[in-house]
Amino acid sequence: MKQISKYLLILTIGVALIKCANQQTPPGGPKDTIPPKIINVFPANGTLNFTEDYLEIDFSEYVEKLSLLDALFISPEIKNLDYSWTGTSVKITFDDTLLVNTTYTVSIGSNIKDLNNQNQMEEAVNFSFSTGNKIDVGKISGKIFDDKLTGTMVFAYMKADSFANPISEKSHNITQVGENGEFQLLGLKNGDYRLFAVKDENGNRLYNIGDDAYGVTSKIIKISDSLNSIDGINFKLSREDTLAPFISNVTMTDKNHLSVEYSEYLDSLQLSNSNFYVYDSTNNYRKNIKYLYQGNKSKHEYFLAFEDTLYSNARNYLVVENIYDKYLNIMKYETYEFVINEKPDTVAPKIKNISTPFEKDKIDYLNPSFTLNYSDAISLSQLEKAFLLDKYKWEIKKYNDASFLVNILNNLETNEKIEFKINQKIIIDAAGNSYDSLENYTLETLSGREFSGMSGKIDPIDSLLNIIVAIENTENKEIKYFTKAKVDKTYSFERILPGKYTVWMFDDLNEDGKYNYGKINPFVLSEDFIVYPDTLNLRARWPVGDVNLKFQK
Repeated sequence: MKQISKYLLILTIGVALIKCANQQTPPGGPKDTIPPKIINVFPANGTLNFTEDYLEIDFSEYVEKLSLLDALFISPEIKNLDYSWTGTSVKITFDDTLLVNTTYTVSIGSNIKDLNNQNQMEEAVNFSFSTGNKIDVGKISGKIFDDKLTGTMVFAYMKADSFANPISEKSHNITQVGENGEFQLLGLKNGDYRLFAVKDENGNRLYNIGDDAYGVTSKIIKISDSLNSIDGINFKLSREDTLAPFISNVTMTDKNHLSVEYSEYLDSLQLSNSNFYVYDSTNNYRKNIKYLYQGNKSKHEYFLAFEDTLYSNARNYLVVENIYDKYLNIMKYETYEFVINEKPDTVAPKIKNISTPFEKDKIDYLNPSFTLNYSDAISLSQLEKAFLLDKYKWEIKKYNDASFLVNILNNLETNEKIEFKINQKIIIDAAGNSYDSLENYTLETLSGREFSGMSGKIDPIDSLLNIIVAIENTENKEIKYFTKAKVDKTYSFERILPGKYTVWMFDDLNEDGKYNYGKINPFVLSEDFIVYPDTLNLRARWPVGDVNLKFQK
């Protein structure tokens, strides 16, 4: 009996040891929301005469091992790294010989996640050490402003005989950007530097045109003994597009409509139905497109409407000529064969909605306008005949063949009701559909109490003569306002829709009214900008003053 008890005791202890060895998140309790931190590194920041063949990093908790592999960058690059984990610490050994009298910088990006709940580090960590008796102490820090910063790095290139090209040459000085957009480059030698922010999508530490978003500084940065720490270097990210748009799909939705999906958004200002036609190769016959209008924006979709009947026993191609995207890349000629759909179109065009920039379909009394959005393409001339608004002068402009802007040309009062009618019988789509109805609509002007405002001063810098202040709604990216600073370096916005806004300003060097992001190759500096540190909550009837802005010298 004693022998059996002994075995039971050993078995119980064994099971307990197995359970202890299996590291898991403890059940129950509050959710872990604390991000991991780096609590110690070896060698310590600033170490001289480093001769070891390993580094060590201690975390505050267990982290995903693979996330470190993507987050660790060493400049200059050390190859053949081997990772050995003990609890929350990792030892990184290497057999690569370190360069003599060289400062190395280790950058650990913020995309490291803990094991418990995928919490991500809040900021990147950097430290430097030297294989000689002197460490390069040059430091550049700043911030990148963009919505999604995961995978973004900063490359620094020091001028030798010339500057290296980030498209083909890796930088010796690299750091990753924290989730808050902030970065630090340490261990820089004295010299002139070009800095680039690159959202390195494929992790090759090079700039790939079209794939990677990029940012360029507004100046060349000089590190010297008298100025070895430079802060406030900011980037805005942009993306180059050098590829012409192309058709990704064509579907005939019924006898009178083609849905055309493109690889990207097209330049609507240079787009019309004349860019398209259908070619029947069997009968050697060209059929023109009557109407063009926007479809599902997320699919980059456009609808084409035509009157002619297409033959199912023929081979039909959509032919497209001289299509531009928003970066002015041009597709000069393209064809796409499609399958005939003989389903008739029997639905009459109707107004899907009437849209205005304001809530409850209200319109501005100073600039009264609204948009009529139809379910199908129609003729502008027919709409002008069908639109009945006798009390006011008005005009209608076409966005596309299914969306029309109505401008009222009179001065209106606050809280004034606008009543108009549309004789739908006059409006006929490409298939000949219409319906016999006189539709009545009512809109109302604003009360005048819906707007907010903002004003402030700009710290005067004589060299900056074309300062533009911009505010952008954080919840609706379409709502943004721009104004040029006055001669006395003040600015004001008087009619702003309520909401939360970011505020920034830039020096419009080329006076085109738009921010210039610069270019990586050929190299072009960006325009200088600063971002106000706080998000403003602008409320109706409560204008905000003293929002003062200052460029860093």
